[in-house]
Order: sequence, then structure tokens, then C-alpha cells
Amino acid sequence: MSVRLVLDSSVLIAAMKEGDPGHADAVDFLDRLRAAHAAGQAEVFAPPELWIEVRAAAQKLRRVVVAPHGRGMDELLATLGVELVPITSVEEIDAFFERLARHLRDRAPFTNATDLVYLWVAFRRAAALVTLDAGLIKYHGMVCDVMRPFHVRLD
Repeated sequence: MSVRLVLDSSVLIAAMKEGDPGHADAVDFLDRLRAAHAAGQAEVFAPPELWIEVRAAAQKLRRVVVAPHGRGMDELLATLGVELVPITSVEEIDAFFERLARHLRDRAPFTNATDLVYLWVAFRRAAALVTLDAGLIKYHGMVCDVMRPFHVRLD
């Protein structure tokens, strides 16, 4: 049986930044995910915005996007088999917001549309969202499972 995961940019960005508190967890997770994908045990999804976020973080760091073990980020994402999931209809978004509204109970949804896009991909692909973003963690269970990399079992 294959595990279905949405990869949040926070994991890739932490893997690029050696001084990041989540760096070691991110690198370990990406190594485990690569092995699980190669063994046919993991499917990986992300919104197309993943590329923009990772490139913007690299620009901010003023460096070439390099993943752990000297791989280029493009190579890393290819070895993970990341399927980019674009939004293709308003109906998809409406269904997502209806589900989210049931859990929010009159609270306003995210002010950050990018976070919503990652949750939408997880909702759409019936996958768990893997993130280091504390703001996303608090939405665990509303439309999908949301977990930190070290909580993901890939065996």
C-alpha cells in the first residue's frame, strides 16, 4: 500500500538551510521519502506554487537551489516523483471551502492563500500534508491530516 503525501515548501526550504532548526528532520525525511517513492511505497503531490516558493527562498538566501547531498532541487523533486496538482475549476475550490467552513465554525479561514493551496491539494488527492509550518499544523484534521516530517511513517 502506498502512502499519499503533499510536500509543503517549508520542508524543502529547511533542507536548503543548514542553520534552520528543522534542517536535520527535513533532510532525513526527504531521504526516507525518496527511498519510499523508489520502492513504490509513496506518492508525492504539491501545488505548482511549490516551485515559486522554493526559488524565492533560494533568492533570499542568495544561492543556487541545492538540496541535501549536493543534488539540485529539480533533481531532488524528480527523484521524489512530485506530481504538481493545479486547480482546474471553481467547483473544486467551492467543495474545499464548504468542507473547511464546517470545521472552522464561523472563524475566518486562512489569510494566507498559499497555505490554503497546499491544504486543497491534500484534500483533492486524499493525502496527508507534511510541513514544518506551525500555522498549518493547527489545521490538522479539518480537511486532511497535517504532520511534521518526523511523524511520517514510511515503512
